[in-house]
Amino acid sequence: MSLEVGLDAPGKKVLLMGNEAVARGALEGNCQFAASYPGTPASEILETMARLAKDFEIYAQWSTNEAAAFWAGAGATYCGLRSMVSAKHHGVAWMTDQLIHISHWQIGKGGLVIVIGDDPKGHSSANEYDSRNLASRVFEIPILEPADPQESKEFTKIAFDFSEKLKLPIYVRMTTRVCHASGDVLLGEIPKEKRVPSYYPTFFELGMEMLMAKGWVDVSYLHERLHTKKLKEASEISENFPGNKLEISGDEEIGIIASGVCRHYVEEAMDKLGVKAAFLHLGMSFPLPKEKTVKLLKSVNKVIVFEETDPVIETEVRALAKDEYLGVEILGKRNAFTPISGELNPLDVMVMLSKAYGKPLPTVPERKELREMIKPYEGMRRIVLCAGCPHRASAYAVKLAAKTFKGGSYIGIGDIGCYGMMGPPPLMAFTLTNCMGGSIGLANGIAKTGIDQPVVAFIGDSTFYHAGIPPLINATFNNAKFTTIVLDNQVTALTGFQPHPGSGFTATGDKTKPVKIEDIARACGIEFVEVVDPYNIKKAAEVIKAAFEHSGASLVICRRLCSTEALRRRRSEGLPPPKPFMVDPDLCNGCKICINEFGCPAMIWDEKTKKVSIDETLCIGCAVCTQVCPEKAPKAVKE
Repeated sequence: MSLEVGLDAPGKKVLLMGNEAVARGALEGNCQFAASYPGTPASEILETMARLAKDFEIYAQWSTNEAAAFWAGAGATYCGLRSMVSAKHHGVAWMTDQLIHISHWQIGKGGLVIVIGDDPKGHSSANEYDSRNLASRVFEIPILEPADPQESKEFTKIAFDFSEKLKLPIYVRMTTRVCHASGDVLLGEIPKEKRVPSYYPTFFELGMEMLMAKGWVDVSYLHERLHTKKLKEASEISENFPGNKLEISGDEEIGIIASGVCRHYVEEAMDKLGVKAAFLHLGMSFPLPKEKTVKLLKSVNKVIVFEETDPVIETEVRALAKDEYLGVEILGKRNAFTPISGELNPLDVMVMLSKAYGKPLPTVPERKELREMIKPYEGMRRIVLCAGCPHRASAYAVKLAAKTFKGGSYIGIGDIGCYGMMGPPPLMAFTLTNCMGGSIGLANGIAKTGIDQPVVAFIGDSTFYHAGIPPLINATFNNAKFTTIVLDNQVTALTGFQPHPGSGFTATGDKTKPVKIEDIARACGIEFVEVVDPYNIKKAAEVIKAAFEHSGASLVICRRLCSTEALRRRRSEGLPPPKPFMVDPDLCNGCKICINEFGCPAMIWDEKTKKVSIDETLCIGCAVCTQVCPEKAPKAVKE
């Protein structure tokens, strides 16, 4: 985290990441409550809030999942506090029920801002989707789309004002490039006075309003009120919002509408091509500023819409053009002028604009040529688990246990976390992955088909707390026979080592009571529950084999602290790294089991000697390779 994010220095420019700028905006907006579940690209928002918490009287929490985060954040608004809930785009689905409800009813007296990090192209996600579809069509709440760190700060700050005015949550839609870009941010004032919490039941206030208007409890009144009152007011805000800027002189033939970071891509591309356009910058994309949009549509012959990822704005613009009987040509995703998936970049936008204007591209190397230039310097490397990762040992133990069964195989279902890297070669621990909690959920169905193979659901510790408990209860409820392997590395490692309910400490580092997975499993009715250390492969395999043989649902917890987190903690305590291992070349027979079946990245194959060696800079001394090697060639490095 930038040390300058909490500076009380109005007017000073500092370098902040987009996510840090969001936290700064929340600080300047007098936000006193922040909740989230870790997820890239949005994790740093809550991390920054947690580091600011004690100095600025902010409560910050990592929640069990995004639904819990939203409930907590919404609850704070009923006590008059301003609250922010952040998550990645996958987390929006977990908030859906609550967001639909609260947009129809209303928040408390405190403003509620939802900051979501969408991930166009799915850089760090199981899939890409445009969460604006939910925000605009399902939740029906205003959407702000910052283009850079400065806007990330300003839009977050002003979103609290909009929220309290409209009594609606405000949706700040970030994307990966905005979340992780760094740029100059002009600091504003940090409010000195904090709100004193006071419970106010706006829920009953609105219920009485409904009774007075209808005479009975008619929830459709709430939906009608959302459209005729709140969204009408939101449209007026959008029309006057400084982030919705129309640049037009009247003699342009082409108009451009762009939101988020696409606005900067368009500016750069237009500058390099030397072209001009009537340009509608959309910082608030829903509701669409109707007057500005119609003015643009009437003044040009052709309009190009640039947005990531779905044609959300484009669809609105097309509908508006039809309603106004305007024959302007509209180019975008729906007629394949811009791509329907992935993210945009300045070069892509420049290519599209060159076609629209009929102008040649500037003389720059094509990307294909650039790729050829760097090809000799590229290294071939699969995605792998870290050296010493306990998940690798867990996967290997499961494979050993399965070999004792007929056919020597099992049906493995993965989940979302570091252990996703157990799926590809060489481990190939599973062949199916879905969303968070999907491993246990899918195993319920697969097991009940009567298939004659062990069914194994792999799930991480944080994911288990997040989404694994209901499907585990379902297994007990419906007598499903399968084995759940909980890969417990005691932190939410994939997204940055954040704590979870089993870690024993909170987002702000305060100690808390760990919630044990084995206690939850037994409470869910699972009779076979065992905890093993995956570094002891033989013992782990024996326990997993017994789990396979159990007559009902079984659960094995493979518990060992994340190897990278263990190293981080050693460094923080001033301890030296663990002693690495080395391979005795006289014992190594070149069988490559350690590479082809186990796959530790510290193991290196020497094509000349036909032997394996160990990279001492990667090895953490876990000693698991000594159990995998049939010749016992790996040895501890002596003093």
